[in-house]
Amino acid sequence: MPTLHTPLRHARLIEDVVRGGRAAERYDPRIRDSWQRCLADYALQPSAKRQPTMVRGAELRERRERSGAIYPIAQIEMRTLTQLLNAPVGVMLTDGDGVILGYCGDPSFAEMAARAGFREGAIWSEAEQGTNGMGTCLALGTPVLIDGPEHFLSQNAGLTCCAAPIVDGRGQLVGTLNISGRLQLSAGPTQALVSLAVQNIENRALLEAHRRHHLLRFHPHREFVSTAGEGLLAFDDNGRVLAANRSALGWLDRSSHVEVHGTTVESLFGCKLERLLALSRSSAHALPLPQRDGGLLCYGILQSPATPRLELARPLADAEREALRETLERCRWNVSVAAAQLAISRRTLYRKLERHGLQRYRAG
Repeated sequence: MPTLHTPLRHARLIEDVVRGGRAAERYDPRIRDSWQRCLADYALQPSAKRQPTMVRGAELRERRERSGAIYPIAQIEMRTLTQLLNAPVGVMLTDGDGVILGYCGDPSFAEMAARAGFREGAIWSEAEQGTNGMGTCLALGTPVLIDGPEHFLSQNAGLTCCAAPIVDGRGQLVGTLNISGRLQLSAGPTQALVSLAVQNIENRALLEAHRRHHLLRFHPHREFVSTAGEGLLAFDDNGRVLAANRSALGWLDRSSHVEVHGTTVESLFGCKLERLLALSRSSAHALPLPQRDGGLLCYGILQSPATPRLELARPLADAEREALRETLERCRWNVSVAAAQLAISRRTLYRKLERHGLQRYRAG
């Protein structure tokens, strides 16, 4: 597309395209619709200078916490993408409102990122910044690449942005992952990279969020179970499906999360729950799953609910510590007498005292 040199020319082009003028056919209908929203719904002006609205401090921390495992997992993927691209780009994670929760960028892009307003806490929704990778991705719920003058605001016309939506295990749109740079990004390879990173984020976040539930990991090819393309289903003790990833929908020939969430694994695979639960007692290798109505043969591994060891360990440790303290106080810190009352050796008692940081003291 031609480079637009002035804000005025950019504004005239947008007006012409939205009216259906001669230039309209050169632009993707999604871009035209986004420009229409910016003018009619958000009352934005293409030539106006806009600084992103910011959320700071406690609100930004609260938004990161609400993202659950997505934010810390995305941090890893963002650093990997930055290193892999090795180019003047920035990688950003937003929440569902377009607020940038995390930023990671190449040092050569730092100055451009600062001018553009790519910083943590900045809001990049369409209503705030017009047509852009993050905001338009959230508006459409699909991957987008916004190239140069396809941005609504002329101040962003020097950028190319590629974003993909992040959904949770129920199919709810919870954020985006975006790459922005001042170079022309190849649509196919860049979108593939972003989509793969999003797939990793969604899968790991689902596994983390449902550690206390049954987790079925499956794939039509046995060797691809526990890889990025595996299907994931989380279900409770009654077999009710609580979450699924996008690959699971594909392998089960379902088009949306609504068709899976709240149903039972018995209805999905056409077998008794006990048969699926038996997978967790079998070999660690993926085993054939039951087929329903001549469906796709898949191989799966079932992970049993994880024991919340950390939550249990703390109360147990605190209880033991208090029991030791009470016994020693009662015995006036006579270790031999306390060990006899506790039915343990003096050596064991000393080890426990050291582990709990208990030592003799005198009141007053």
